[in-house]
Amino acid sequence: MKPSTDGHAERARETRDKLIEAGLSLFSRYGLDGVRTRELADTAGVNQSAIPYHFGGKDGVYAAVIRRVANGIVERAGLERILAEQPSGAAASARALEALMRAFTRALLDGAAESVSGSLLLAREQLQPSPIFDETYGQLFQPLHEAVTQRVAGIRGDAADDARNILRAHAILGQAIAFAVARQALLRRLAVKALPQAVADEIAVLVGRMAVAAAKAG
Repeated sequence: MKPSTDGHAERARETRDKLIEAGLSLFSRYGLDGVRTRELADTAGVNQSAIPYHFGGKDGVYAAVIRRVANGIVERAGLERILAEQPSGAAASARALEALMRAFTRALLDGAAESVSGSLLLAREQLQPSPIFDETYGQLFQPLHEAVTQRVAGIRGDAADDARNILRAHAILGQAIAFAVARQALLRRLAVKALPQAVADEIAVLVGRMAVAAAKAG
């Protein structure tokens, strides 16, 4: 009986993965409301009944996609380790901010298709928050934003809850996000079809340095 049970679990896992991968591609392009259940199933190559069976409906697939994207950024950037750091003093805070923004930028610019679609999907969530936004905010956006704000405050010798430091942190994060969301414009300007890893690394270094400069400005 065990091989049969294991085989069923493996098939179920494959079906869920196919739906999540299809959802990532479709939702990033058309949004939650712009994707039909039949289209989602056909793209995944599964029976339409698999959607309510495994996820409870299209919204459940969307939530699973968002979770995978957020988890992917956290893992690729090593954010759990970085966010656990508590730098003390202006110099240490500057180094920590630069390292954090380099890691975050590299995670966004990873050449994998999931990174490209994931960046677009998270941008959609900012513009049109879905019911999963609160969870994503707590998992990714809030801890990342707070960490940047704390490092900015450490550089400036200000309070982390100062609204001006929160605005500075938002602007700093926007530098990295702009490279991910406006990727196509950058590719056109560079006359390339895909972002070379060396260029992505250069962008990460640039964003890290700009983050420190922006924290000190104003």
